[in-house]
Amino acid sequence: MYRFQKRVTSVSVHALLAVALAGFLTFGAGDFARAQDTTAKETPSGTQPAASTQANPEKQPDGSADSTAAPASPSPEQAGQVEPVDASATAETANDGSAGVQDGPEKPAVSVPVAFDPALVIERARNLAKQPFENPHRELPEALANLSSENYAKIRFKSERAFFSQANSGFALDLYHPGNMYDVPVAINLIREGQVQAVPYSAGLFDFGETGLSGNDFSTQGYAGFRLRYPLGNVAGSDELATFLGASYFRIQGRDQVAGQMARGLTIDLAGPSGEEIPVFREFWIVAPKEGERTITVFALLDSVRVTGAYRFDIRPGDNSKVDVSSTLFFRDRVEKIGLAPLNSMFLYGEQKRRRFEDYRGEVHSSDGLLINNGKGEWLWRPLDNPANLQISSFLDENPRGFGLLQRDRNFDHYQDLDTRFDQQPGYWVTPKGDWGKGHVELVEIPSPSESNDNIVAFWVPQNKPEAGTELTFEYQIAATQDGSDLHKLSQATDTHIMHIPAGGNDEQAATRFILNFAGEELEYYLTDLENLKANISASNAEIRNVRIMKDPENGGVRVMFDLIGTGEAQSSNLRAFLQYDDRVLSETWTMPWVF
Repeated sequence: MYRFQKRVTSVSVHALLAVALAGFLTFGAGDFARAQDTTAKETPSGTQPAASTQANPEKQPDGSADSTAAPASPSPEQAGQVEPVDASATAETANDGSAGVQDGPEKPAVSVPVAFDPALVIERARNLAKQPFENPHRELPEALANLSSENYAKIRFKSERAFFSQANSGFALDLYHPGNMYDVPVAINLIREGQVQAVPYSAGLFDFGETGLSGNDFSTQGYAGFRLRYPLGNVAGSDELATFLGASYFRIQGRDQVAGQMARGLTIDLAGPSGEEIPVFREFWIVAPKEGERTITVFALLDSVRVTGAYRFDIRPGDNSKVDVSSTLFFRDRVEKIGLAPLNSMFLYGEQKRRRFEDYRGEVHSSDGLLINNGKGEWLWRPLDNPANLQISSFLDENPRGFGLLQRDRNFDHYQDLDTRFDQQPGYWVTPKGDWGKGHVELVEIPSPSESNDNIVAFWVPQNKPEAGTELTFEYQIAATQDGSDLHKLSQATDTHIMHIPAGGNDEQAATRFILNFAGEELEYYLTDLENLKANISASNAEIRNVRIMKDPENGGVRVMFDLIGTGEAQSSNLRAFLQYDDRVLSETWTMPWVF
């Protein structure tokens, strides 16, 4: 039902960062701007639903915990709250998707339909922002609250009770049961022919398996979230397409992809000195797809202490499944740092660093780099790290064209993990719609001792800080891509290897050697004139020596090597490297911060 086993966090990332030293690095489209060290007072939430960090220290990592308001059905004049009927009164079958009177109480129950208008979700969010915030957490029955993550994962939705008809549209809808850390009741509504039907809680929709639970005492509970299935691999299949579970987390998957990184609806003051505020999707409206449709639409109501929001998700399955996101936010109070289109991932170690880990696997990560296409058209590739101290990097920009966390290494032999299959996990690419103005892409890298923590977060931060009473509308698309090779026509920075060169005789200084691999696109054509192929390398507060370029017959493309030597004037440096032939840029710009 949901892959919890690999992302059950036993140590809160908040606790990890309480003692971490924060290095804040700011970059423009070109040169290094500034660097300073501060103390991390609060840990950003960098985990996915099964293991996300919490604003409330008493709530251990799980994406469902947050500091936001409880779900509620809309009023009759706003998208229609209706009194839920008994679970045995109305239902839809898994085969024809129709609603009608059923004989058995285990059929999926829905309410009497009322009219729906997408504008009412926006109005609902606007009105909610004018009301005092209410904490959404509810005390679960003891049997549910005390479930371990492993036992919670054993509660499974009965696939034969799935909403919608896969025979007609290919889509199927499953629901998630509350329990464990999922203590925020989420309202689920279906939309058919412009009519809304609320889905009341029904224990008969779930198989409680080996948990020892029967569902007899849970009739007052709502749901934790939902999953959409679609035949991605073959026409007769039923694969996970999208999941919305916990806080504002969601994920999408394409063909031959497995669960990996997550997206979020919003971040608020993540890695900020005041501590993170975690919004939650408190209610969903899911449009029943018609026969032949290949897009499914989901509306959502978001709430938190200072922000409410109305969201629309248009989800299209495919080799690289895509979701178009549109959102209107309303601010109860000023927010210092709003994070738009946030992505969450995990990086424990890769080829450049294997420090302090005794593991049979060569690499452990769900993403290995951040790719940015800035407003000037430059493509930046930033390898990820599991730093010794909290690291926050900002890439200054205006009207960004795209950014994403990618899993570029697709070689199973580099991972050797048959359970998690890092080589099959998707990368996420965000394409803004319209002009997003001035701001920066922010990358947060959190020290982590374990792969159970999603310790990587990337998002867009607008330059203008939202004030109380203001509104913000933005749109973007997320694509579940493979390695991002279809995004541009430049060669890629594929690998980063690093080694220490100790000081030698004759006052030879210690250095750090970087070995970079570039491959793909037109690079092979220019290798016939290797002498005139240039590696443009720069570093702030440091010297670059011993630059070499050589063909790489094993991996293709070229290998670039250089030594970095600090000048003693600063503790950190920002590195940049790209390939060019005459004035023609042939590759992405590889960039990395370095602390001496």
